[in-house]
Amino acid sequence: MRTPPRRVGGRTLIDQDPDKLVWILSARESADRPEQLANQLHDLRVFVRRIGGKVAREVPENAVSSYVKTRVQLPDGTYGYRVVRPDWEAILTALRRGECNALVSPDIDRATRDPRILEDLIEVVEHYGAYVVSLTGNIDLTTDAGISAARSLVNQRNQESRNKSRQVADGKRHAAMKGKNSGGPNRPFGWRKDRIHVNKREAAHILREIPRITAGVSALTIAQEWTARGIPTSTGLKVWRLNTILGIFLNPRLCGIKTHQGAILYDVNGKPVQGLWEPIISVEQHEAIVSRWKAKETSRNSRLGAKGTGYRTKYLLSPFVRCGNCKARMFGTVRYTPSKSKKVEIYRCPGKGMGGCGRVARKADQINEYIKALVIMEHQKEIPLREAREVPPWPKAQELADLQQRIAESTEMYETGRYSKERYFPSLARMEEAEAVLKREKRAYEAKQQSRKRVVTDLAERWDDPDFTMEQKQAAIAKTLTAVIIKPSSKGSPFHPDLIVPVFREDADADIG
Repeated sequence: MRTPPRRVGGRTLIDQDPDKLVWILSARESADRPEQLANQLHDLRVFVRRIGGKVAREVPENAVSSYVKTRVQLPDGTYGYRVVRPDWEAILTALRRGECNALVSPDIDRATRDPRILEDLIEVVEHYGAYVVSLTGNIDLTTDAGISAARSLVNQRNQESRNKSRQVADGKRHAAMKGKNSGGPNRPFGWRKDRIHVNKREAAHILREIPRITAGVSALTIAQEWTARGIPTSTGLKVWRLNTILGIFLNPRLCGIKTHQGAILYDVNGKPVQGLWEPIISVEQHEAIVSRWKAKETSRNSRLGAKGTGYRTKYLLSPFVRCGNCKARMFGTVRYTPSKSKKVEIYRCPGKGMGGCGRVARKADQINEYIKALVIMEHQKEIPLREAREVPPWPKAQELADLQQRIAESTEMYETGRYSKERYFPSLARMEEAEAVLKREKRAYEAKQQSRKRVVTDLAERWDDPDFTMEQKQAAIAKTLTAVIIKPSSKGSPFHPDLIVPVFREDADADIG
């Protein structure tokens, strides 16, 4: 065990022969500036040659902040926020182990701007006798006065970083209030590289899924389908994840609304800030997606305990079937025929140890067909009501077409020299603003038309379509039924509709015994 250096009169006595110093050269830039980092190391080498000793390590930290903190797990299992610098921790470790005994940095703010890191460095000097200096001479951790000055300097630099961080945040907030784009290096899916104009190919994929989502298709299903179809992400990958799909469709950017720090941004009048980019869908369509994929957990259940909205399952009626003997939720499974030649899907009541009675089990195919016919029949009754609610075509379609024609003619006149730039650009700005207003009105009107379509008009034809997913089928059932009660029957008895009791949505609160 190394003997700590002596302290006398508020001073740590470090007596090292210059030729025996083993140096670590520490250089750091908070941004990506490799050239400046190389300049720092060059100056540090010159400094060491002037003093003496040998250089054991050069530690360049490029684009590493000594102010920004990261959430990390603490030894007690909780989480705290710390400045994470693995290379700096390696420097301290080498000084504690005696692998090196001297450290030089260009300046104290290149070493650290975090008071906690400074205290670690002070301990290395006081308890391990490390020789720590800077090119500017503002590091002296061997005396009480030097330590006090270092703490003051680090606090000052920390405050400078805080001020700069606040100014940057204010600048971003003001830019967001103007609807400007923000984000990382990757463009958002659905837009071109300028992040303003719509990528028509990607937007078509998004628009195709809107009615399917409102009909009950899940984000996971869309992710699997897009991966199977080989649709590339904005970065060129062809594998879609659940969170990626959720990030696209739940982002208010999709309908032209600006967000800041993960929340919708509102102007002084309390209205959402409109982004300076082309929206892909209307606000109403986005709200429908959010209501579908972010359903409230407080939604009202039926007396049987089923929500009736369905969940991911490979068996059609698993979210709905209930035991007619004990009212427990039944589950879908398979069993072999007596000859064990094939598997048969069944709905079974769980055993007593799992909350059921285990006494009811029926083949699934006949029940599925019965409920399918029932739901389609109820659906056919609703079609006349839906047709009565349908909205006529958008009345301003011709106005938008005429405006777009005028924009094209105006641009052609300017390009051929018949229209001066002084007249063209102010006129173009007014026409494009009017065009944007009309496009927003069109999307809102189309969303209104879509919302009136409360049922799939060709449900009977689409039911067996491979593109009509399990979630859509379950959503169609949920619009009519909240539960399907399967009553007990004797073994081997044929299927009879009287043993299947559908609980219609309007009767969901009835007390069924």
